Amino acid sequence: MEEKDYKQEIRDTRIGCLGSSDARLLQQIALLGYVPKTAHERMAVLNGLISPTDIPRTPAVEYGDIIEMEIYRHLTQEAGEGTYQSNPLWESKKYSRSRVRLISHPDIVRFDNDTRTLYIYEVKTTRHSVADTRDTYRPQIFIHSLLGNEITTPMKGRWRVRTFLVHYSTAGLNLSDGIYPEFDPSRITIREVKFKRTSPLFNVAKAMDVTDRFLMDFTEYLPGEEVDADMLPTPVRTEFDHIASVLAEIKQREDEVATFKKKLFNFLSEKGIKSIRSDAFTISRVDDTTTTTFDTKKFLEDYANEHPRLAAALHKRYDKTTIRKGYATIKIKNN
Repeated sequence: MEEKDYKQEIRDTRIGCLGSSDARLLQQIALLGYVPKTAHERMAVLNGLISPTDIPRTPAVEYGDIIEMEIYRHLTQEAGEGTYQSNPLWESKKYSRSRVRLISHPDIVRFDNDTRTLYIYEVKTTRHSVADTRDTYRPQIFIHSLLGNEITTPMKGRWRVRTFLVHYSTAGLNLSDGIYPEFDPSRITIREVKFKRTSPLFNVAKAMDVTDRFLMDFTEYLPGEEVDADMLPTPVRTEFDHIASVLAEIKQREDEVATFKKKLFNFLSEKGIKSIRSDAFTISRVDDTTTTTFDTKKFLEDYANEHPRLAAALHKRYDKTTIRKGYATIKIKNN
């Protein structure tokens, strides 16, 4: 496998470039027609406003790098070392814009001059199924396909581009202790991922245009706390929507109970009934009452106006710091 620090190359290109690893973000931008707030941090890195962060070197990530090298060796056994390339960096002329370039960094590629076919392999080491992995990374492989077609278009003869997911299953493997299992070719599954030129997966040109316009005025970044729900993983968004529907139903029930209690109070008052009892419930009428309490807030305000210095000293003397536990609130929109 070619010796080079392609991980550093990937980090360097995060400034000024969107890559195939940003494909899902590009898909969202193309769908929404704007850059969601959840993507502002990525836009800040893209525009050089903040420094890119490194991917945490977890045991799973390290094992994935090892498996990628082993798969490279495995694939090149038959074709020979000179046939394949590892982690080439492609830059699109067609989709790059003045403020943002589009790049692709496929794991393994092979140019077959005999059949005029470019083979692109995206390697994923994961415990998830082949089908789930393919669906998750289909946008990324789509970017590889686009740039592969762009690269081969000016080449002599008519070339085909074929893209593949190379799935290495880690199901049942323990990677937490840093002692990695040996490479097992039987865990490899290779599936071709096809795309139709007549019906692209999403509009990359639109996404790049929207991003380019956004970057024109994006000159300052303050880390935000608001997340666009459209960017949440589908299972999480589904669960949120379910809870929202439950809360909406609870609110409706509470309104019904409040209306019923108001009518019930009027009924009990008109009939002179004080309470109604059964084995299941007790209903009681509570009439209006008048109470007199000491208005502490008004007293302190008046005292502060009459004796401002003394009030300030007393306030400082009796200051009390209380830590309130954080919590989440959910507000349901009317629609």
